Amino acid sequence: MELRLIIDVPATGAWNMSLDEALLDQVSADGQAGCLRFYFWSQPTLSLGYFQSHSSRVQHRFSQACPLVRRSTGGGAIVHAEELTYSLVLPVRQATQVTSLYGICHETLISELSTRGIGASRWGQACVGSRDGEPFLCFLRRTADDIVFERHKIAGSAQRRRRGAVLQHGSVLLRKTSHAPELAGIEDLSAVQIDPYDLARRWSARIADYLGCGLRVGRPTRVEMEQARRYQSQKFGTCHWTHRR
Repeated sequence: MELRLIIDVPATGAWNMSLDEALLDQVSADGQAGCLRFYFWSQPTLSLGYFQSHSSRVQHRFSQACPLVRRSTGGGAIVHAEELTYSLVLPVRQATQVTSLYGICHETLISELSTRGIGASRWGQACVGSRDGEPFLCFLRRTADDIVFERHKIAGSAQRRRRGAVLQHGSVLLRKTSHAPELAGIEDLSAVQIDPYDLARRWSARIADYLGCGLRVGRPTRVEMEQARRYQSQKFGTCHWTHRR
């Protein structure tokens, strides 16, 4: 079994969400092997969690100038700037217990960071309180699976399932940005500089090893690109989707 690895070029928020959705479609429809994608953002972008209201973005003044996109997964808003974003799409039969994907991705990231002298760990505590009372930004929230360093959240993930496949995507906060200055990243907390492309390559090898599969560098297929363009024009790039709540 092979895991396709895509290390993508920077793109808009609408395109990044659209391609993730297209990859989920293909694994769901074809039952093909999984895909691990690392990607970047062509400009600082605010992504809302699926359940957040569009009007709630006024709570965060630093990201007001950022373009907006809505994810298909839940959780709090993320300012995508000085970070590395990943998505992992697998058939449910390959993912076994879907909830264990959080552990697979997060524990392998913790192991990789430890080689760089960064002693990160999972938060490990159950979340408390209601959704309505949670902070606007994802990185100010905590769930048991979140990765923390010196009690600061530095990585988190969310999932979506569809007809026998699961999409998990998440963000690793590398350093502070002026669009979210209240959040400290790995470099701010540890003084360790991390090349995101190097992290993607090394982390992907650990994920593949944990899953017991090979790793094949690839690109999105023609079908996936066409489907992503449809999602961009009909869903993630539209006000109807972005303002739906």
